[in-house]
Amino acid sequence: MPRTLLAVHAHPDDESSKGAGTFARYADEGVRTVIVTCTGGEAGDILNPAMDNPGNLERMPELRRQELAKALEILDVSQHYFLGYRDSGMPDTETNKHPDAFANADLDEAVGRLVRIIREERPQVVLTYDENGGYPHPDHVRTHEVSVAAFDAAGDPAATRGRASPSSRRSSTTSPRPHAGACGCCTRAWSSADWTAPTPTG
Repeated sequence: MPRTLLAVHAHPDDESSKGAGTFARYADEGVRTVIVTCTGGEAGDILNPAMDNPGNLERMPELRRQELAKALEILDVSQHYFLGYRDSGMPDTETNKHPDAFANADLDEAVGRLVRIIREERPQVVLTYDENGGYPHPDHVRTHEVSVAAFDAAGDPAATRGRASPSSRRSSTTSPRPHAGACGCCTRAWSSADWTAPTPTG
């Protein structure tokens, strides 16, 4: 059975700033790497002055998808999925009120979408954010909530979420580890394999 490492991220660009070194390393070692992006990054900001040109803010989702595609290529990611939700933006902003915002998503529906992916991919290790989301962005906190619930449901034969058959696994949780990169993310892993869960490296 091939080894598979799956990470669940909130936005396009999180795959680059949180755990990119880990994914590049394991892809280079022949591990199948899978990334799930929960939102399209619609509420992002332009931080690079060179990109702060007329029209770019309106094209944010398109630009972030282009950047994501290039990052996935560089990291040699085997498979990518969008979970299909809208960026919720920072707390107490207008984007929080959007009906399609990830923070407003029905938890069972969101968990079901991720369960389907986990059951299809059958990863030995799943990486996501800690209970604080790494930092208090509503989508990062929601990513943690959905990921933890989906991991438990994916291995439960009694759970009806998702379409594929349950994957039998033994669950273990690592202790949260400080992360040298931004936001202290990817600090927890659940593993069912006889190989060591990767320590975040970048």
